[in-house]
Amino acid sequence: MSKVDSISNDNSKGISRRSFLRNTTMIAGGATAGMFIPGVIDKTNALDLMKHSNQPEVIITAKGRALIAKMQAEKKILLIDSMIFAYKANLGKAPTENEQLQPNDIVHNAKIQQQIRLSENAIALSTTLDSDVGPFKFNWSCLYCSEYDTIIAVTYPKLTTKTVDGPGVKGNTLIRSFILSYDDIAQITNSAVMAVSPNFVAHQRLNNVENSALQAIIDQQGQDWFIKNGFMVLPFEGVYKVMAGVAYISGHRIELEHSRIIDVANKPFYIYVDAYKNNNDPDGLDTKFNIIASTKDLNNYVNTDGVHHYYCKLCQVMADGTVSDLRPQNTVVDKGWAEAQDHQAIESVSGLKIYPISRNLAVNDTIPEGYNGLRINDKIYRVICHGTVNEIDANATFVIVNKHKYFLQPCIEGQSFYSIDNLEHYEPLSDWGDKINYAAEICRKGGLILWIPNKTYQFNKTIVLKDINVQWDGTLELCSNVIGIVFKYNVNLVGNPFIIRSRSLEHFDKAMVMLTSSKEKINGKWKTKGCVENKISQLNILNGWIDYQTFSNGKVLDSTKLTGRGLVLLAGSWTAGLTEQRAHEYVWRNFVSDVYVDGFEQPYVLEAVIDDITPNRWITWVNGNKLHNLCARRFRQGFTVISPLLRPNGKIGGEVAGNTCASLDFQWSRYSTESFLVCEGRNNKFELMGWDAPKTATNTIKFLRGNTFPPGYGEAAGNIVELYGATLRHLNGSDLSPLVYESNPGLNTFIAEGFQGRNLMPESSPPTVGSTLTNSYIPKLDNFLAFINDRPGCHVKLFKNGHIQTKVDLAPMFDFNPESAVRLAVKKGDEYKVVISLENAINHFNMAGSTLGYNNLTSGKIEIDLHDRHKQSVYSSKQTLKTANVTGFINATNIKTIVITYSGFDRDGKLNISSIYGQTYNRNAAQGVMTADGACWMQDDIKINKAGAGVVIRDEVNGQLYRIAIANGELKLAPVNK
Repeated sequence: MSKVDSISNDNSKGISRRSFLRNTTMIAGGATAGMFIPGVIDKTNALDLMKHSNQPEVIITAKGRALIAKMQAEKKILLIDSMIFAYKANLGKAPTENEQLQPNDIVHNAKIQQQIRLSENAIALSTTLDSDVGPFKFNWSCLYCSEYDTIIAVTYPKLTTKTVDGPGVKGNTLIRSFILSYDDIAQITNSAVMAVSPNFVAHQRLNNVENSALQAIIDQQGQDWFIKNGFMVLPFEGVYKVMAGVAYISGHRIELEHSRIIDVANKPFYIYVDAYKNNNDPDGLDTKFNIIASTKDLNNYVNTDGVHHYYCKLCQVMADGTVSDLRPQNTVVDKGWAEAQDHQAIESVSGLKIYPISRNLAVNDTIPEGYNGLRINDKIYRVICHGTVNEIDANATFVIVNKHKYFLQPCIEGQSFYSIDNLEHYEPLSDWGDKINYAAEICRKGGLILWIPNKTYQFNKTIVLKDINVQWDGTLELCSNVIGIVFKYNVNLVGNPFIIRSRSLEHFDKAMVMLTSSKEKINGKWKTKGCVENKISQLNILNGWIDYQTFSNGKVLDSTKLTGRGLVLLAGSWTAGLTEQRAHEYVWRNFVSDVYVDGFEQPYVLEAVIDDITPNRWITWVNGNKLHNLCARRFRQGFTVISPLLRPNGKIGGEVAGNTCASLDFQWSRYSTESFLVCEGRNNKFELMGWDAPKTATNTIKFLRGNTFPPGYGEAAGNIVELYGATLRHLNGSDLSPLVYESNPGLNTFIAEGFQGRNLMPESSPPTVGSTLTNSYIPKLDNFLAFINDRPGCHVKLFKNGHIQTKVDLAPMFDFNPESAVRLAVKKGDEYKVVISLENAINHFNMAGSTLGYNNLTSGKIEIDLHDRHKQSVYSSKQTLKTANVTGFINATNIKTIVITYSGFDRDGKLNISSIYGQTYNRNAAQGVMTADGACWMQDDIKINKAGAGVVIRDEVNGQLYRIAIANGELKLAPVNK
């Protein structure tokens, strides 16, 4: 986001914060001058407004005039796309042509949806602030062109308060327009009135048939008539609510699906319904309507474009705010609504059928069938039940009906729900997957909440959700080998959702739930829209081949059916068969919490792929997601991260990084579990509680390479694993290596809390002077053997099958570079021996060990021997060769020689010795070799007091060691013999 102080039409003030404006919420609508509900604006109504509107003066800014002139000269189209609302504490008397706007003054930015040509020199532009927008107040408004970052015109409306929907309260709907006058403004803004279509003969015949039907309706029921309380206007906390329902206006059927709120300040006025239809448009046969507030009597007319308008007066709002119903009284069907006005209004707002009508629910009431809401303690709760009420919880958390307990869910008034049950008998669609997708589309268009009631729905087609709120209370049973549900972007999931693999599904190798977003066609162009801002909670993903009815914890009926994936975050949707379009894809800023997965090979997967056709073209990543409180049982790999990290050209792609995975609670299963965590990504954090891993379990946490780059590139590195006690209960004190495997050891951090893990990270001081604690399971602890091969009085030798190897550089075993190693070719039956001689000191060791890098040997043995100055063994340990082998804490005194022997190889391969280390009681790294590991800075002076001592450095050409010394104030170098 650019960092600019103000929005201005003064060139000396700089550039405005365009990025701020473009990312502000935009509400689309279409009406004029605060008098229309969102809908179509026609030319006649706009001209009428132009004549009679009392809106404040509109000033075209100097910069706006300059831009219009420039566009006219260049014969380009000017797109005025936004209407900005602001509140200024110190507002002048009238707008000026040099208006300036501070970003902090902006309260809302709305998109212009309708633009009408009134004449060659006048256009009308409108927007609507719906009831779900706010709250804020404004006294300043402008038209804005984001393409050229220009404020076109400004007005000072009176101070207006915009309220928003809330519990029990419906927000107001404000409708605002600009009528902009300027020479040839209609041409330069491409404003036009819809042209009249040709009168086809077939269309005319259809009109004749339709006109006959309309006349028959009028003859039978009257000119205008209404069903029950449809289009009835009620006063509602200072505004006016037009009730949902059906009406026939001049024989034309119209339906208001959801109640609308009207807020008009000046009283008295009339509220009309304006039904209109373009009889010359073969594609516009449906009757549309607006709801209009006017102080004048309005009559039917046909405008210049052939659109027929039919008016019916709904009510008159008096000066004191009272409402007189003017709907034709003799044609209102069933007027028995008076006693239940409030009840019906609440039902309309909440989307529920509520019992009882005018009082609270009581014990011994009988709830009829067909109700999904209850009135308890003057509040509305959503629940589906019927029968005799046995008990009502004092805290309104449950009711007992017919001796069954039903939990109550509070209903927030102002939210409208669309139940998928509405499509139960919808014949064009037979599968519940298709029906739910269709219902989701209805909800997106209508701003409704998708409701999956507390029932079981079997489905065979993938469900795709985006830009929607979902109240999921039921169970979706997947009956085909397809991806169950795809969350694309901006999905807010609440409730108590269950999705289960059907027991009838013999083979399953897909994902039950997937977060991904492929390229979409938007306005005719293919665009990438990331999988972002999904919020998922309380999700249960189960396998139908586990019997939960007979056994509370579930019993596996067939262990071969524990296949497929549970929850997957995927960048690269084409690999899942969701699209054929390759593209840049990313999964970012998703929030997942409280998920339980049982009975799948891989319950949780984060995956970013490299395209197999054009691998260097597309970038994919799964970064910055928050996953919390994830539980899993009966799995093979509890949490899997698949990430190549780099494309073949060496640039980032297929990256999984920066994800936070907290409170992972995984239960080891005797059926199939191999590991708790397998990770190829980097810089992710895992908080893991792994339960009941057997003593024989190995490599339960793995960090692997997802590519074939050379060592040091694209490593699974920088990840943090925080382990809890239950994971570690079978480990032997200081040795974590049976549990952990790294293809390149030491690149990830492990934290073990509690008494059971207290010896796993025994590092009490940094491995070298100036470095920090590593928290590594590989003991880089206070290593006395650091650079031991270069120390005076110390010698290191390597033997192969008893023969000394003089041409092998042994430095990588002692240099603390985890990406380097002494790489030795191995034949079956070979033996390698490393002998470290410490001649000039007495050393008391409490630990020694060895670490291997990129170990590709399936078996082998290691023997660690510590000898005193008489060459007698003080300590000896024989172990199976692993990634890391350590002695554990020991007490080996007066050690002069350390011998580490590698043998017992069952096949040819490579023995890569990454590190040999040791810790002493009486010495530390500060008494050994000082190293700079990339960021080693000394804060104080280096003081050398001993005569003949000094700083020893190596000649980078010939390798000779030299001591820097001072004699009589002169600097000198003296060679040092090893």
